[in-house]
Amino acid sequence: KWRKGHNELVERKQQKELSVRAEEMSEKIPHVNGGCISIRDKYEYTDEWYCEIVPSGIEEIMAEGRNLNHCVGKSERYWERIERKEAFVLFLRRASAPENPYYTLEVEPNGTIRQKRTHYDRQGKDIDDASAFLRKWQKVVAARLTEDDKALAARSKEQRLLEFADLKEK
Repeated sequence: KWRKGHNELVERKQQKELSVRAEEMSEKIPHVNGGCISIRDKYEYTDEWYCEIVPSGIEEIMAEGRNLNHCVGKSERYWERIERKEAFVLFLRRASAPENPYYTLEVEPNGTIRQKRTHYDRQGKDIDDASAFLRKWQKVVAARLTEDDKALAARSKEQRLLEFADLKEK
């Protein structure tokens, strides 16, 4: 009972810290939460095996990073990209357990996937099983795109190429 109580206390403390950090980031970069909500109809999709979920905002993305022990939620780079509508963070889940973290995706406005990461910033062979779903999801997203989305995607691609050039130079 002592160990269980200890673990519950640690979990509550971590959740409070996460909430405080999320609130601070929301004040610093104010349009992320609204940006997440605004893209939900365009990017969410479910089939028999998998679902693509748009998080509700910063706190949920930070929790995802904590649960999978990866970088999404620890770096302001992701918040800035969402703020500029350059890239979005989405959650790939198994349809049988949509509440359980599986993979976190960083995607461009046209559905191009920049990153697919699971525990500890890794990508396992299990992502191969979801590849057909991801291709189907990308076709659905492509059909939902507006001209504004396509312009955002073109700028996003340019930005990604500039980042690659900068990394190569450094």
